[in-house]
Amino acid sequence: MFKVIGVFAGATVIAVGLSKGLLTANAQRPVVASQPKQVAAAVTNTPQAVSLAADGAGHFVADVKLNGIFVKGLIDTGATSVAIPLHVAKTLGIQLKPSDYNTQVMTANGKAMAARVRLSEVRVSTIVVRDVEAIVVPQGLSTVLVGMSFIRHLKTEMSDGRLVLRQ
Repeated sequence: MFKVIGVFAGATVIAVGLSKGLLTANAQRPVVASQPKQVAAAVTNTPQAVSLAADGAGHFVADVKLNGIFVKGLIDTGATSVAIPLHVAKTLGIQLKPSDYNTQVMTANGKAMAARVRLSEVRVSTIVVRDVEAIVVPQGLSTVLVGMSFIRHLKTEMSDGRLVLRQ
């Protein structure tokens, strides 16, 4: 499924198969997240800039470090917050109770409930943002969406199939 999720730097951003991508979130209280294990990252960068090449589907996928743990993430300007699938949240050591799912979010498939958390650090290569708002989505999300709660702290530009993040 193709879905236009926005216009970014004059180019249309299209998501493929992201029918559960998060678009908006209404806030409540955050839950503090902790951190376990690591994997490797690969991104072209300079000291305060990271250049990501679009994959074959036009997505900008990166190894993202959340609270010290590497995970695959999709840079998504159409997501209000960093959105974390429940299985990834568990890997990060985030422990939630059913009552923590008190934030209503709009996905491409309609309304869902999510849990608000704060990440002590989100890193894409040399770009680091601390104290980042995020949500944990219990169902329907297969990959981390690195949304505007991270991106809004950066300058961005897109050209020739590359997304450049600058801090």
